[in-house]
Amino acid sequence: MGYRVLARTAAFAAAFAISLAGAAAPQKVLRVPFVIAETSFDPAFASDTYSNTVIDEIFEAPLTYDMLARPYKLRLQTAESMPEVTEGGRVYTVRLKKGIRFADDPAFNGAKRELHARDYEYAVKRLIDPKVSSPNAWLVEGRIEGIDAAAAQAKKAGALDYDKPIPGIQVLDAHTIRFRLAKPDYNFLYILAMNTLGAQAREVVERYGTDIGAHPVGTGPFVLKEWRRSSRIVLERNPDFREEYFEAEPPADDPVSQRLHREMAGKRIPQLDRVEIYVIEESQPRWLAFLNGELDWVNLPYEFNSMAIPGGQPAPWLAKKGVKFIPSVDLDLTYLYWNMKDPVWGGYTPERIALRRAISLAYDMGEEIFLVRNGTAVEAATALPPGVLGHDPAFTTGPSYDPARAKALLDMYGYVDRDGDGWRDRPDGGPLFFHYATTPAQLDRLFTQLWKKNLDAVGVRMEVEVAKWPDLRKKSKLGQLPAWHLAWNADFPDGENFYQLLYGPNCGSSNDGCFQLEAFDRLYDQAAGVPPGPERERIYREMARVVAVYAPWKTFVHRLRNQLIQPWVLGWRKHQFIHDAYRYVDIDLDLRAKYLK
Repeated sequence: MGYRVLARTAAFAAAFAISLAGAAAPQKVLRVPFVIAETSFDPAFASDTYSNTVIDEIFEAPLTYDMLARPYKLRLQTAESMPEVTEGGRVYTVRLKKGIRFADDPAFNGAKRELHARDYEYAVKRLIDPKVSSPNAWLVEGRIEGIDAAAAQAKKAGALDYDKPIPGIQVLDAHTIRFRLAKPDYNFLYILAMNTLGAQAREVVERYGTDIGAHPVGTGPFVLKEWRRSSRIVLERNPDFREEYFEAEPPADDPVSQRLHREMAGKRIPQLDRVEIYVIEESQPRWLAFLNGELDWVNLPYEFNSMAIPGGQPAPWLAKKGVKFIPSVDLDLTYLYWNMKDPVWGGYTPERIALRRAISLAYDMGEEIFLVRNGTAVEAATALPPGVLGHDPAFTTGPSYDPARAKALLDMYGYVDRDGDGWRDRPDGGPLFFHYATTPAQLDRLFTQLWKKNLDAVGVRMEVEVAKWPDLRKKSKLGQLPAWHLAWNADFPDGENFYQLLYGPNCGSSNDGCFQLEAFDRLYDQAAGVPPGPERERIYREMARVVAVYAPWKTFVHRLRNQLIQPWVLGWRKHQFIHDAYRYVDIDLDLRAKYLK
C-alpha cells in the first residue's frame, strides 16, 4: 500500500510540473483536489458531489444562488426574471435571457448555438429516459403533470419518445418555458436552481450517445479540456461565455463575507483561465501538496487538525505563510443505509428492525467523532442538519451508543450463538454476517477498524468488501449491497431534500436502500404542498419519528469543514449549493509569485 501511495504522489507531482512548464504565459490557473474520483459529467446520470462540482461550471439552470448571502438566497442565472408562480404554487413560468450561447462543439457544425427553452425541456425529459437510468429522476417524478405517465410508457417501450409532448412542460416560445405541476410544490424554485436540470442541447447528446458523460457541453463559464478518469480534470474558460459581473449581498455582520466581496466586486466572471483538478484520495499527499503550494486550497484532513489549527486557529507557521482559514458546518449527513430488500437485513418485521437497531447501538459515535474525525463533526440525531428547514435540535431516542442494549435486542429476537463458535447466528440458524463495503483510502480503513471492534464486542461477524467508490456506487444502484456508508450534501435548504432519500417512489434512483413505507410516503407528499413554516416543520418532525421507529438508516454526523486557502486565492469559500464555485475565484499572480519564489 505504501508503494502505491508514493506512486500516486509522484504522478501528481509530475503532472503539476508539466502544467507549470506549459504555463509560460501569465495565466490564472487554479489547482484543487478531489478526495474521491468523479463518475460522469452527464447531468442526468451523475449524482455524486465531485462530478456535480464540475457540472456546475459547465451547465446552467435558470436560477442559482447568491455566492455570499446568508440565509441562502436564489438569484438569476439564465432566467431574465424570477419565475412567475401562479395557481397557488402549481404553475411556474420561466423567461430566459436572449443571446446566451452554448460553448462551441462539433455537434453544432460550426454554428453559434443559442440557448432555447426547449433545451430545458430536453434536460428534464432525459431524467425519465430508461436508457439513461437517471438517479436524479426524483427531481421531476411526481412533481410535473404527466411526467409519471410518460416515464411509465417509456419504460414499457424501452426508450423515451422525446418528440411526444408532456402536458406539464410547455415551450411557449424560444425563450419561455412553463411547468405545470401535479400539485402545489413550494420547493420547485429550488429545483430550478439545480444544474442537474441545466440546459442540454439535444444534438450534442445524440452525437456522443453513451459517451455523453465525457463530452459535456453547456452554456456555463468553463468547458472540459481534459479528463483522465479518476486522476486529472482540466477546465478552461469558455470563450463564448456571456458578459457577466460579480454581484453578491454579503451579510453586514460577517467580516469574511465582506472581505470576499471586496476582493471580487465588479469583476467580470470568470477570472480564471484554467482549473486543474487532481484526484488525491490519501490525506498525506493531499496535505503535503497544499503545503508545497501545489494546491490552492484544501479541506484540512482530520489527522492534521492539532498540528494545523490548534485551538481552532491557524498555527503560527501557517499564518506566516499567509494561509487563510474559513471554518463552517456543512449542510450534510453521513449515514449507513440498509438494503430493505436484503433477505437478512431488510424488511419491516420486529426482528429485522431489532437487528438494525442493535447494530446501530453497537457503534461508538464518540470514537468516530473524536478519534477518527478528530472532533470535526457533530452527531446527527435525525437526517436533517442545522440550517435546514425541519431540523429539530430537541429530537432524541436516548444514547446512540449502548452495547448492553444492543446485546439485549439481539438476544431477545433470536440472534444468538447456536453452534458454539463464539459468533451470533440468525434466528433460522444460518450464520450472521454484517457486510461492510468501503474504499481503500486510509480514512476509510479507520472506519472499518472501528466497525470491526464494535461488532466484535457484541458478537457479530463482519465481512469487508473493498473497492473503488464508483464501483461500489454501481453496485449500490443495482441493489447489490446489503448496506453502504454514504454522505448526502444538501441541494437546497429544506428537509425534503434529505427525506427524498427515503421516499418510496425514489427506490431505484436516490433511495438506494429502497425504504418503502406508506406512512412515511404520505407525510412526504403532505409536506410538499405546505408552504415553508411551522406546519411543514411539524410534518418533518413526524417523519423523523417514523424513521427512528423502522431504522432503515444509521445516521452518523454532520461534518465540520476546516478550509485552508492559499493567500493568493481571492473571493472564495465553498458554497453549500454551488459547490466549489470556480467562476467566483480570482488569483493574485503577483502574490503567488511572491510566496512561491
